[in-house]
Amino acid sequence: MAARRSCIRRRCRRLRAEAASSPSSSPPPSSSSRIANGEKPDPRRRTRDAAALRPMLLGLIRGHYLDAISRLPTAELSTTLARGLLVGGHCYGPLHPVHNIIINSVWYATAFPFRAGDSIDASVITRHCLSRLAQRSLDGLVACLRYHCPSLSHEDALWHLCLSGADLRGAAASARGAVPFGRTELLQADLFQAAAKEARHPEPAAIALFATSVLPSHAVSLLAGKRSLSSPDILRLSDMLLPDELPSPVPSPSHKPNPTVIRVINEKRGVMKIMYQTLLDIADVALHKFARQTGAHYHLHTIYEHSILLVGPTYLNRYFHINFMAWPKKNSSSSATKSQAPVRFFAEAHNPPLENCAEEEITLCYMLVHVDSCYAFVTNNRKLDHPNAEEHCGGRPYKVDGRGEDCDCARPVDVDYRFFDPDRDTELTKYYADSIAHWEAVCPKYRIAKDDSQDDDISDEDSSDEDVSFYCRRYI
Repeated sequence: MAARRSCIRRRCRRLRAEAASSPSSSPPPSSSSRIANGEKPDPRRRTRDAAALRPMLLGLIRGHYLDAISRLPTAELSTTLARGLLVGGHCYGPLHPVHNIIINSVWYATAFPFRAGDSIDASVITRHCLSRLAQRSLDGLVACLRYHCPSLSHEDALWHLCLSGADLRGAAASARGAVPFGRTELLQADLFQAAAKEARHPEPAAIALFATSVLPSHAVSLLAGKRSLSSPDILRLSDMLLPDELPSPVPSPSHKPNPTVIRVINEKRGVMKIMYQTLLDIADVALHKFARQTGAHYHLHTIYEHSILLVGPTYLNRYFHINFMAWPKKNSSSSATKSQAPVRFFAEAHNPPLENCAEEEITLCYMLVHVDSCYAFVTNNRKLDHPNAEEHCGGRPYKVDGRGEDCDCARPVDVDYRFFDPDRDTELTKYYADSIAHWEAVCPKYRIAKDDSQDDDISDEDSSDEDVSFYCRRYI
């Protein structure tokens, strides 16, 4: 923390020197002048264009999430903490972004527990979920900074957040000319409620009340003093962060979900379970093959990215690329056995079955040291960590331009189904109800072609439900 504060002070002194020599509205010094002065060019300083800065920030925030994920205990990450992280674990708050993610995740899981037996427990975090978390956290950070510094434009807010590494207090110090946030200035309920609403947090009033409360010193010390948290550490944090009271929830209009909508969502949940199991099988078999080839034994922490590359026009020839984190086993011969963080891996599987993947399907499994992106994910505008200069189906490494999936994921993602609660998730049920109503209005006579041998006792209502179900699976 002291090193970060020193770095922020150096940046702020440099910003004041720049401001003294040029108008505040002028762009930052050119990269050529910095190279002449012996400084390494920093792309964050070359532009204040939002289209260029936003992808940089999303990459920084993604890194904060991966750091936070690596610090959480494996068992809780896939069960009790999963919803807290993937739904309520935004990165804005009074602490460092990584600590904010952990604190907000533990608090949300404690304050709004999920009904037992309804969640889908799996050590999988998809790219869609990670992308949405980063996007919404960035929207919250920008709202926080502009609320506290109203004169900032959207582009300037992004620029100062880039300079600070997506750290809210550092960005405020940069924006205010090296005048840092006072502790009491940051604890404003209106500020965090505005940020939470902009970030579409499920409980904006509650997180604003939590973020402006005085965190127990033991909780802050626990985060600062340990690289990896254990299960007892999470229990201690939960006890410390358990709220005495929560704001009264905003009453939502009572409605009875459409049975067809609930059935379709349950079908989607079934698809998610199959997908998760396929990815977990690939990771487990890849680690087994890696251990047989290298003698280094690891156990899975979590999968955090995946994508599928189709070779040809059909699904008959496809490659699965996944990123995952794994801990070295205690009896492993790996030099990383004493590591305080899990190791990241890249694995590729060729035409793996939905279950019971075999070693023959695993074409690659590498430990990641330096990462890049390959052609397979340039074509889809999606980012996934790949080994440098290794042969894989995506071809040689390419640079991703940062575009793609830079939106607020208007369509539901897997987490919406994974933690579906019909009493809370009224937005998801309304989304499906509206989509079905639109389909019925646009295509009232559309029906799936039935085989002539189909039983005659199937009612028109059953046929209609089947059509709706097919439409939702195919197009929503």
